[in-house]
Amino acid sequence: MMFIFNDAEDRDRASDGVSRYGVYLRRYPKLFASWDDDGTVTGDPGAFAAAAWQVATSPIMAPPYLDWTAERVQSVTLAGSEDGAGLIARVQVASPDPAALARVRGFAGWDRGDRWNRGYHVPGDAEVARRPAMLTSTLLLFHLPTADLYAPADAPDRLTVTDAKASVKRLAALLDDRVAPVLAALDTPGVAR
Repeated sequence: MMFIFNDAEDRDRASDGVSRYGVYLRRYPKLFASWDDDGTVTGDPGAFAAAAWQVATSPIMAPPYLDWTAERVQSVTLAGSEDGAGLIARVQVASPDPAALARVRGFAGWDRGDRWNRGYHVPGDAEVARRPAMLTSTLLLFHLPTADLYAPADAPDRLTVTDAKASVKRLAALLDDRVAPVLAALDTPGVAR
C-alpha cells in the first residue's frame, strides 16, 4: 500500500496520552459538522471521510498521521460529488514530459532529491533563479461512491478517533487500488523520468 499510518507515533506523541490525531480532531470539529449545523457530527460517509483525511494529513498535522510513500504523488484532495452521493478524489501525480514538449529546451524538471529525501520535489527558488523549471504532472480524478466509504458508527452523537481512523484507512485502500496501477505504469523501466 502506498499510504502509511503513523499509529505508533500517534500513540507515543499524544499530548492527551491516547492519540495525537484525536487531539487534532478535537481542534477541528467544524469540519465534521452536519449540514444542518445543529451541533451534531455528520453521518455522511463522504463528508466525514473528506474531513478525517484533511485533519490526518499536512498541513493540519505536521508530521501527519496519514502520509504516502509513492514518490510521484504530489497531493490528494477530496470534495463532495455534484453528481450523486460520494466523493471526487483528485490525485496529482508527477509525470514525464509529454512528447509535444520534448523539443522545448532550457527548462529543469522535477528536483529528484537525494538518497535521504527521494521524490519529485518542486525546485527551490535558488534553482529556479538559475534556470526555469517545467514540472509536468497528471491529475487523476476518481468518483468514490458513498457505499464504498466507511460509515461513521458514532455519528451523529460524537466524533471519535476510532471512526476517523477507520474512515481514512478505508479511503486510503480505495485510492491505493485506483492509483497504484498508474504509478506502476509510470515507474516501468524505460518510461522517461
